[in-house]
Amino acid sequence: MENSYRYEAAVLGDGPAALFAGYLLKKNRIRFVILDEVNPGNQISDSVQKLTDDGQKSVQIFEDDISQEGKNFVQDVYRRLAFQVGIHENHLFDPNEEEMARFRTLLAAELQGELRERKKVINIVAQNGFVLLKCADQVLDADVLISQENIIRAGYSAQLIMEKKQAHLEEYMRRLRIRQGKRTLRKMVYVTHSKSWFYAREVVMQFAVKRGVAPVNPFMTYGFYMNGKVERDEVIECCHQLIRTSDELWVFGPVSEAILTDIAVAVMEGKEVHFFSISENASEIRELQLEDIIFEREVHAGQIKKSDLLNFVRCTTPRKLDYVQMSLFD
Repeated sequence: MENSYRYEAAVLGDGPAALFAGYLLKKNRIRFVILDEVNPGNQISDSVQKLTDDGQKSVQIFEDDISQEGKNFVQDVYRRLAFQVGIHENHLFDPNEEEMARFRTLLAAELQGELRERKKVINIVAQNGFVLLKCADQVLDADVLISQENIIRAGYSAQLIMEKKQAHLEEYMRRLRIRQGKRTLRKMVYVTHSKSWFYAREVVMQFAVKRGVAPVNPFMTYGFYMNGKVERDEVIECCHQLIRTSDELWVFGPVSEAILTDIAVAVMEGKEVHFFSISENASEIRELQLEDIIFEREVHAGQIKKSDLLNFVRCTTPRKLDYVQMSLFD
């Protein structure tokens, strides 16, 4: 018996344009599947053949429907990735073969799991408003088939899927009278402090919220190691996972051994680390310079010099180029 799976989108091929579309779909949490290119010898229905051949008509529809914000988003993401792989500015929208290969390699690394699970299709049939995908041992169906060869146009296709899904969900929310909160995009920040300041956890959260970020505090999430209900190492693993998913790490008060471990995780993940004083009153908390950081006694127990600790911490802080004089050794 054939199995059936439903996807919001199917991406045809594994070229740079297809993978760029897949990258955007993944970032927007759209359920999609990557398909192998259909061999010319395989039978494809006329309607789908027209979709894959007559790209201009489909592109015009996408360019008419997608919002200007969506277009800007797609182009901004592409520019960032193009800069990351070293595509020359003059080649931005027409990269050479070497630049295109680097771009594809980057996207393939981002979509390793999806590429491993890609499906080899025998036939594609468009019917009843969706695309039926016949594979060797299963039948898949998708709402949309993305098959553009142009990178930006493929990105528009992916972004339009997200916009239509968002509009669909908002319509349902209006029908169900579900109130929507403000869509302010806050930076997610992992806030950490010594266990000796456990009682100030809410003050730290208050300070961070007032600074316009969305804070995550391990003492608010797990209490004091969940009062021994699970192994301490398991709680620490969960905390480190939260650091990896956060945008930045904020350290409050004296640096303990546990906080040094948090900083090390942030360094490995390329996160910015900022340091603050700590107080029972949020209005008294101030951002610290590196020289003002205090280390707890347990950190110095191994006869570690403060200068060595500062050099380690210094690796985590963003360099302010407006006032830092760089030397030949920077």
